[in-house]
Amino acid sequence: MRAWDRAFRRASFRGARFWVAEDGPEKGRRIAVMPISGGEAVLTEDMGRAAVQFRVSAYVASDLADMEGLALEAACLAAGPAPLILPMDASLSAHCLSCRRNRSRDRNGFIAYELSFMPAGGAPSLAASGLGAVRAVFAAGASAAAGIIAKAFP
Repeated sequence: MRAWDRAFRRASFRGARFWVAEDGPEKGRRIAVMPISGGEAVLTEDMGRAAVQFRVSAYVASDLADMEGLALEAACLAAGPAPLILPMDASLSAHCLSCRRNRSRDRNGFIAYELSFMPAGGAPSLAASGLGAVRAVFAAGASAAAGIIAKAFP
């Protein structure tokens, strides 16, 4: 039988280590909802995959929990993506979207955190988004329009 209590590694972000009580990705689709005036139904449009977010209930617990907690908070406040290692998932480069501390006076040496991460995207690609094609069409149309206007007003 598998020893589940020892099957998972300790988590870290930007080198700041912490324990995980619960974690998991939040996945879905972006849906545009357009209500119809006076109607009983709505129109919906699938806008593609929503950005994945990892929600993590984390904690630090030791005689140095205060220092470990401050290190985690500093890691979350630093700019740019960094390596995120979670107990079960493959490590990835991610941005910390939020970090909320929850310390209780009845649990000294234990500091809980609610963390949210988003995987870092690659370099922006105009071709992948379709924006490049829109700009090319607009540029071609603008050049043609400028030529017509120039001929009309010599």
